[in-house]
Amino acid sequence: MIVKHFTKILYITGILTMLPLLQFFLPYTALQIQGLSIGSGGGILFVRHWGLMAFCFGALLVYAAVYPHMRRGVVIAAAVEKLGLVVMLAIVWNEPLFAGMRPVLVVDALCVWLYGIYLVSGQSSRDFAQVPERPAR
Repeated sequence: MIVKHFTKILYITGILTMLPLLQFFLPYTALQIQGLSIGSGGGILFVRHWGLMAFCFGALLVYAAVYPHMRRGVVIAAAVEKLGLVVMLAIVWNEPLFAGMRPVLVVDALCVWLYGIYLVSGQSSRDFAQVPERPAR
């Protein structure tokens, strides 16, 4: 069932993953929305970098929705990144400072679950084998 709708899943999760780009352009506003604050310039640099990296991962997920032969590698990389974030947020679940990040944990955990089902299904290997031919010149 998930395999049948995986292109849509990649579009949706890719677009959601691209949303932290707001942090790149408006880091203080984005942190305020999440109930977080950072006092140092170095912290803002990392917030901006994370927003840009999340955007790039989201763009890759959308790209993989269009080009099935790219899915396996992109989905594995995104799943590892999202799993890492889920684990870090789960560790600080009870700390009030990170309460604004709980929706991120839930959404990313769902993504990891969906990506895992897709990878275990074997469809990713079939997509990987279907590399498009280069057009003749």
